[in-house]
Amino acid sequence: DNEEEEEEAQVPAELAILPVRGVVVYPLTFQALNVGQPRSIQLVDDATVNKQMIGLVTARDADIEEPGPNDVYEVGVAASIHRMIKAPDGTVRLLVQGVERIRIDKWTREAPYLRAQVSAQPDIVEDSLEVEALVRNATDQLQRLVSLVSQLPDELLMAAINLDDPRQLVYFIATNIRMEIPDGQSILEIDSVREKLLKLTSILTKELEVLELGRKIQTEAQSELEKMQREYFLREQL
Repeated sequence: DNEEEEEEAQVPAELAILPVRGVVVYPLTFQALNVGQPRSIQLVDDATVNKQMIGLVTARDADIEEPGPNDVYEVGVAASIHRMIKAPDGTVRLLVQGVERIRIDKWTREAPYLRAQVSAQPDIVEDSLEVEALVRNATDQLQRLVSLVSQLPDELLMAAINLDDPRQLVYFIATNIRMEIPDGQSILEIDSVREKLLKLTSILTKELEVLELGRKIQTEAQSELEKMQREYFLREQL
């Protein structure tokens, strides 16, 4: 219900920056995050109390526990914190909603947590038959993916089918499928929604090829095993 309000919200010229590891957060999507570093918990506390947006940028190396300015991508997302729960182990669980793409222009502070001057980077949304075709193709690919991956619920496909905005569809699918961080970051950094759809199509095509080949190998292996079992039983009977 808050999507239009979030989209229209102005991105401040300076934001507290929360590095995230192993995930890319996109505009128009919700994402659950776990926060454990003391500086990150303080950032979240301050932002929640003051009802401020934060900037989320992905770490280039997920193994670095406290990524600094040189350890994160320059393009991220301004986000609102919708829910914060403090866990018994001292960590914080967040539900955030991406609002708009941002680019880090200048780092202004590293303590007690990172802050930077940022500029909003609105996507270029094309209205063309090609974009419409790419949207249908991406939805068809998602349908095949859901049929091959048991962990992906049918509701995921239904939600995608009901999205009319190509930009939102790209980000929704990218959020919900398995993807390498460089690929996910690439989708975020591309300015054109058309180009984002092309990139997403390429990633989905590769993933489907791997899954379908894996299913073929599994089927052939099962068939060979059954053949060996039949031959074994025949020899026993003889």
